[in-house]
Amino acid sequence: MKRASTLLEGQALGLLSDEKGLTRRKVLGMLSAAVGAGLASSPRSLAQSSGGGPRIIDTHHHIFPPAFTARNLKRMTDDSPTFPGSFYTNWSPRYSLEQMDQNGVATAIGSMTSPGIWFGNNEEGRKNARDCNEYGAKLGQDYPDRFGMWGAIPLPDTDGSLREIEYIYDTLKLDGIGLLTSYDDGKLLGHPNFAPVLEELNRRKAVIFVHPTISCCAMPIRHLNRVQIDFPTDTTRTITDLIYSRSLMRFPNIRWIFSHGGGTILMLTPRLSGTGLTPEERAATIPNGFEHELQKLYYDVASVALSPIPMAAVLKGIPKEHLLFGSDIPFFTIERIAKAVNKFDVSASDLRMIQRENALQLLPRLKT
Repeated sequence: MKRASTLLEGQALGLLSDEKGLTRRKVLGMLSAAVGAGLASSPRSLAQSSGGGPRIIDTHHHIFPPAFTARNLKRMTDDSPTFPGSFYTNWSPRYSLEQMDQNGVATAIGSMTSPGIWFGNNEEGRKNARDCNEYGAKLGQDYPDRFGMWGAIPLPDTDGSLREIEYIYDTLKLDGIGLLTSYDDGKLLGHPNFAPVLEELNRRKAVIFVHPTISCCAMPIRHLNRVQIDFPTDTTRTITDLIYSRSLMRFPNIRWIFSHGGGTILMLTPRLSGTGLTPEERAATIPNGFEHELQKLYYDVASVALSPIPMAAVLKGIPKEHLLFGSDIPFFTIERIAKAVNKFDVSASDLRMIQRENALQLLPRLKT
């Protein structure tokens, strides 16, 4: 099967060609050889602390709980046909830990990726959420301080989501909530149906990690898979919807993290900045301007870090205090993202913020 070159490295790790006599460690070693020396030798790198321990916090790190994955494998491969089933079933905690150890990642916050855990049936969505969340909690127990979890909830199911939020926070003690950009035929996160859940998350001062999915318009383009354009586009849609639905104003205690540098939001800011609003509407919706609302949010640098052009927009448009390290493993390797981040044209102190210190503001448990 022909694969896009930008995904080849991640696929090689995911597929883990054991049938050809290659172990995970051998594959990792081959793929990381070109970048390992650079990370280890750079004085700017946070790969190791003065005490020799890893320091980076990876806030965008996908996991694939075995029972959930087995039940939903066809949905996962249908959602992203580029990757065969073995890409998902070959994931293991050891697979993640080997990359983390090689690249100075102290802690990875696990999350579910598209297509998520809710597929239209509430009982099934509740079971999926519970299985994934309990697996994530067990991962943290088995590997103390190495893994956290953004808890999954079946968002269109309000009652189920509220019960799972209680379990996530009061029993499992997970780090926050993981959502997709849209649900249920394209309902974005500012949709009125989701307000009761956001109200509860606002009460709990939740950190919410938002990962893109495909809500509409996934038109095929030769040489591209559908996620390459539609994922960042759906991120832009849901951020804009949260602003214009006034959800950011109504739920000010929620701290939002958006993937991939916010998708296309910075490039489209002039088109989205409310030029058609009356003065009264502007005062009620974006009294300090559209860009001010964007700067309240947090963004990880997964994938966007790989090109200096979009990354320049992120570094210019978003406060460095609101940027987070994210690898998007296993779709990208930690090696590749870590090397790119270490080349950012920022001060050593700003680099430390992006790699670790900003995440500590959201996840204070990791300070100990």
